[in-house]
Amino acid sequence: MSFDETIIHCGAPVLCGIKPANLFSLNSDLYIHEKPRLLKWQKDFSKKNRHFVSLKKEDNRILMFIFDKKLLEKVIDSEENSIYLKTKGYHPELGFSFVLAELLHKLAFYQQFPHEIGLFLGYPLQDVIGFEKNSSAYKYSGFWKVYGNLEEAEIKMRLYKTCSEKCMKWLNLGMSVPMAARKYEKSIA
Repeated sequence: MSFDETIIHCGAPVLCGIKPANLFSLNSDLYIHEKPRLLKWQKDFSKKNRHFVSLKKEDNRILMFIFDKKLLEKVIDSEENSIYLKTKGYHPELGFSFVLAELLHKLAFYQQFPHEIGLFLGYPLQDVIGFEKNSSAYKYSGFWKVYGNLEEAEIKMRLYKTCSEKCMKWLNLGMSVPMAARKYEKSIA
């Protein structure tokens, strides 16, 4: 899979404004080679408050965290999510930047992913807690394991899949990543 295809496959729903965040890894060499283009895209996407954050890991890979600031703020500002995040050592009362910094610190320096990452990725709190408890009683497994509202989860998963497929199609027809994301946004407006 090319760099552009990887970005679309892993990040289209975020870059198109329908998902708060996504996390995936890239080979360090590929990242270094493509960094100038990524910086150019960052400039374009930041106009829509969508951002790329890269975190170097020890095993020659880069964790790429892509987020839509407005959507991620809504996740963090939710009262029930805020209460949950406090139990995980976050301080939502200090604002978005502090919560994001704590998450990025955990992603960069902890060996395992923090369970609460699912919340930042837009998964419902009930599903995040169900996964954290390592319950085998999930109702469905797709983009994430569903413990709560299956119908709502399936709708979101179909939306994410459709977005990625459309953007991948446009990419294969010669559009750039930013152009495909803009076209998708216009198609749902």
